[in-house]
Amino acid sequence: MLRKIIAFVLHRRLEDVLAAGFTLGLGLVFLSRQMAHPFQISGHDLAFLLLPVGVLGVKCLFELLFAPDIAGQEHLDVGRYLAAFFRPLARIFRDWCPFVLLSACYYAMYSNFMFHLNPHTADAALARFDAALFGSQPSFLLEKWITPWATDFCNLIYFSYVLSLPVVALYFYLRRAQAVFRRVMMGYLTLMLLGITGYLCLPAIGPGSFFSDRYTQDLSGHALSRGVDCIIRNGRVAYDCFPSLHVGIPLLLCFYLRDYQRRLFIPAVVYVLAMSCTVIYLRYHYVADVLAAFAFAPAAYWLNDFMLSRWPGERIVAAAPLASPNPMLPDVEPT
Repeated sequence: MLRKIIAFVLHRRLEDVLAAGFTLGLGLVFLSRQMAHPFQISGHDLAFLLLPVGVLGVKCLFELLFAPDIAGQEHLDVGRYLAAFFRPLARIFRDWCPFVLLSACYYAMYSNFMFHLNPHTADAALARFDAALFGSQPSFLLEKWITPWATDFCNLIYFSYVLSLPVVALYFYLRRAQAVFRRVMMGYLTLMLLGITGYLCLPAIGPGSFFSDRYTQDLSGHALSRGVDCIIRNGRVAYDCFPSLHVGIPLLLCFYLRDYQRRLFIPAVVYVLAMSCTVIYLRYHYVADVLAAFAFAPAAYWLNDFMLSRWPGERIVAAAPLASPNPMLPDVEPT
């Protein structure tokens, strides 16, 4: 029985195992903390704790409902028509599942269970590290450079992060570069899970809130900045500073662009540098968070390749075609 379970797990897609393992690991830590220091568990905590595995369950349901009929059995015309219609959509959902999973893993942190796991914030320690490097907080030193136009520009850079991974991944997806697309998506998921681990171990709210009573200049901008501020306030997890994934994820994409689209590598590096300055100017991150991103991204790059090259279930993934049956541009070759 144990051998069958191990074989079943080893032949699953890697993101399925990571999602289930992430949820199981959080659950075990959560319950052990509950046993050591009892606290009230709310339905909100459980709902978000199970969110990643819930997404995984939906994905498996799609695969079961719209899988090809390998036995060649006859079905009603309506059922066959619906299956043929929805099967490409199910395949697209399967291919983009790592992106959906990492979103679920990230937004699972909206509940308060992270404070049950680690009630001590790391802002003071991170601020001391920055002060040791610069003699003061970098966000204090940047106050004399604050202007409405600079704030608008930084907010534009900050918000563009939302499009960075989808644009790059979609480019490779439409070119039917399956191995490249898979590598990028799984690298993204690996970095997100490492980042979430950092958030749980070292939760921090950021200098903007931690030093809110010590700033002499407001980050006032025009309508663009006010719109971005509204989106960030409603969509951002509060204690997600260490590491800065706004820097880490574009840096990870730099590595993949270096491998497959080298002419875009230098612009991507410039973007990473601009993002590094932006997150400090806007008071979302400490310099320590940015430096951590330069360690986490290479680690995710290497760890992802290590797992993809050795996980048995990835051989099954490599043999499966991407969703679109239409002719596309030729596969991307490393440059």
